[in-house]
Amino acid sequence: MRRCPYLEELVKDQRIMLRVYKFDCHVDHQSKRKYALSDSPPICVRNYEDCHLYRAERRREDQTITRYTD
Repeated sequence: MRRCPYLEELVKDQRIMLRVYKFDCHVDHQSKRKYALSDSPPICVRNYEDCHLYRAERRREDQTITRYTD
């Protein structure tokens, strides 16, 4: 399973019928929680290319690399 390169930590807790995903994003330096009834992990694990934080950070890094290579 591919994960976002900016994902620092992912913890899955299960409380009765509710799944709680706790994850830390390196881009915005915040801890987040996602609640789900079924097994539905956060976007950092499912399809991180669609995450706006990932795209913004990737674009910023690409601009930095381009600046040094020119």
